[in-house]
Amino acid sequence: MKEPKDTEVRRTEFVEAAEKLFRENGIVDTTVNSIVRELDVAKGLFYYYFKSKDDVIDAISEKYNKDFRQAIQRSLDPQNDFDDRLNGFLENTITSFRIMWDNLQGRNETIDLTILSSRSLDEAKQTASETLAKLLNEGNELKKMNIPNPEYFAKLIISGIADLSGQAEADLMEIKKMIEELIGKAGN
Repeated sequence: MKEPKDTEVRRTEFVEAAEKLFRENGIVDTTVNSIVRELDVAKGLFYYYFKSKDDVIDAISEKYNKDFRQAIQRSLDPQNDFDDRLNGFLENTITSFRIMWDNLQGRNETIDLTILSSRSLDEAKQTASETLAKLLNEGNELKKMNIPNPEYFAKLIISGIADLSGQAEADLMEIKKMIEELIGKAGN
């Protein structure tokens, strides 16, 4: 008889199997049956961990966004000065959006991951915008910049970063340089 698996281990297996199948077949064409077949488990076990396929999509999105948040938080060490934190934040955010876009690509261009993409990207944009707005407010307080309405400005910058990072041909360092120039111009 097989040894029962730890709850979190089993849940992770479902998430990873669904993620793999979504990339191979698309979300619409991946069924709960195909997920349980991939893991060779009973269908009831799926429903022990998830109410629906939609819950698995949410779990994958949460996984991507957890990784995203951790990456951008690494750059916010309060021991570093403001300029280093802003620079690190921009680098980590640009790189993290590229990684997220890579994760959201299907096996070929006919694979539709729109539901997963929109959920993941919307949350990541919100997280990054809120964090950048705090940094810009701090820059204003330190008199390092003078950016009116940091919240709107942060949303504009993060939307640009998210969209440009999704373009495979985009040079990440060029994106960073453009953003730094925008912040510099807006902050004077």
